[in-house]
Amino acid sequence: MGLYILQLKNIKNSMKFSKAWLQTYSKEALPDTQALVDVVTFNAFEIEEVTQVNGDDVLDIKVLPNRAHDALGHRGMACDVCALTGRTFTDPHTYYQGEGDIKVQKPTITIADTSACSRFMSVRIDGVTVTPSPEWLKVRLEAIGQKSINSIVDITNFVQFSLNKPMHAYDEALIAGATLSARYAKEGETLTTLDEKSLTLDESTLVIADTEKPLGLAGIKGGKFSGISNTTTSVILESANFSGPLIRKTSQKYGIRTDASKRFENVISDALVEEGLRLTISLILECNPEATVSEIIDVYPKQEEVIQVSVSVSQINKVLGTALTLEDVTNVFSSLLFSYIVDGEVCIVTVPAERLDIRIKEDLIEEVARVRGLASIPSILPALARKGVVHKRMCYENKIRETLFKHGFSDIMTYSFGNIGDVEIIKGQASDKEKLRSTLGEGVKQAFQMNMLNAPLMKLETIKMYEFGNIFTKSSESRHFALCIDDGKKKTSFTEEVEMLLGEIKRTLGVVEIEYDTVSIKPYVIEVDFDTLIQTLPEPIEYEPLIQNPLISSYKTISPYPFITRDIAMWVSDSTTWESIATLCAQVGNPLVVRIDLFDEFSKEIDGVKKTSFAFRLVFQSFEKTLTDEEVNSMMEPYYAVFKEKGFEIR
Repeated sequence: MGLYILQLKNIKNSMKFSKAWLQTYSKEALPDTQALVDVVTFNAFEIEEVTQVNGDDVLDIKVLPNRAHDALGHRGMACDVCALTGRTFTDPHTYYQGEGDIKVQKPTITIADTSACSRFMSVRIDGVTVTPSPEWLKVRLEAIGQKSINSIVDITNFVQFSLNKPMHAYDEALIAGATLSARYAKEGETLTTLDEKSLTLDESTLVIADTEKPLGLAGIKGGKFSGISNTTTSVILESANFSGPLIRKTSQKYGIRTDASKRFENVISDALVEEGLRLTISLILECNPEATVSEIIDVYPKQEEVIQVSVSVSQINKVLGTALTLEDVTNVFSSLLFSYIVDGEVCIVTVPAERLDIRIKEDLIEEVARVRGLASIPSILPALARKGVVHKRMCYENKIRETLFKHGFSDIMTYSFGNIGDVEIIKGQASDKEKLRSTLGEGVKQAFQMNMLNAPLMKLETIKMYEFGNIFTKSSESRHFALCIDDGKKKTSFTEEVEMLLGEIKRTLGVVEIEYDTVSIKPYVIEVDFDTLIQTLPEPIEYEPLIQNPLISSYKTISPYPFITRDIAMWVSDSTTWESIATLCAQVGNPLVVRIDLFDEFSKEIDGVKKTSFAFRLVFQSFEKTLTDEEVNSMMEPYYAVFKEKGFEIR
């Protein structure tokens, strides 16, 4: 068998934690299970359920991505539990500190792309006997639902669920050239995973390979060929850290998600690479006292930066509305194993490497609030300024919106996803939504077509709409503004109307020129780089005053079913008015007629008699079903009968 942890089906954003396992990290006894559940739930993580396995209480804890860097392992979770319950944290593990035996051939390690693999450590251990795991190790793994495989596999699994660091072990006899390389696959290379899944790889897939072939999907799953078996006598360990986004993309591409991939895609610290390797060596030597260890190889191109964050006691109290002392604050930092120095009332905290969620003072304030207990924070409404800071982009957008509203334009919002753009999405929502838009114009054109189909229902002769939205390139994201106006007729032009409208907008903003791209002529659509347009405009001091007498609008439900139209044109006597015809239509009393609109009227002398032609449209729509042509044709008969009775000549 091989490593990268056996893949679990339907992996959730949670992990099972053994209370007995957590207890090994606390000098004092942990609280009873219900008290532990309460304190963790109210101050740290949601607990989905508690079960019992062989007398051990097992907590299924939902760990959100911001804490997946450290809390998806028993050690990280125990540190939090000890801080929340006032216990003293202790690390029970022994980490190998030997220099290695130079007589044992050390492996060769290479990294092809340091942005994909930030650190890679390895070691060779000879004289290994693969046996069933000791009872204590079986108990630990079985409590959290992991099946015991053998001593080597179980040790790597134990390290993963202890430290939140996935590990991998190879049978040295099956590794060509005693070499492990983190490289991209060659187009068409193949790999058979531990669960017999055959994969054809591409050049964007990061693999671990020897000098001849891929051995596994880096950070996700090992290959069948190089796995540990009962005949293994020499082991090469891999401890590495990989790019979270890359592992996620690869995992989705091949449909393989494992406990290892879940950890890497949430991002972990490079410091865990060394800790994981040294703990694994220590545990293998514990099971194989006569084994010999090579020198440790560590390829670490760019070391992680040590993060320091400062926060003052007054800042903490101002944000939380508390009256904490310096001692109260430093006690919290000590309980979380944060090292710090004090300068007056300021604490300068050196953040533990695995706590990637601690980067600004607000993060430290949140930690103080959690550990002190959220229930202990007084419920006092903070003093709020009556006026917010003016947002430049929003202010100028509103000026343009007000101008367009006066001219009958509607504000629309279209999808950011489409099938045209430079930025591809690994897993799009649909076949036509696999890219981030690089223009607003295409979406606005589609919106126009949809609205044009519904123009008869809305009694619109000309569709006027605009959109403010973000567009995306491979290197940036910016705000654009698009405007559309058209009536669907071939010969009409709206160029002059748009130029007049842009002139009014220029006067409103105080700019000399507005550069735009013409997206299409029919419908007439233009697009403006809004960020560039307002770049040199002054920062606004305040928003425009609110409308004193806003329009009173009424709303009604729109039928989800399509409408059908019927047009009627007829000659009537010159004395007949449109109002009288509309009254006749109303007297027919069909509740499915939702609109009656006159669209043409002219008079003409026929055989010496002056007559008037009225052309109008009836719009039928049901709230209960889709109407058919046959049904609507039948509904038209009463109208024809009424008009003929009046002597009207239907054309």
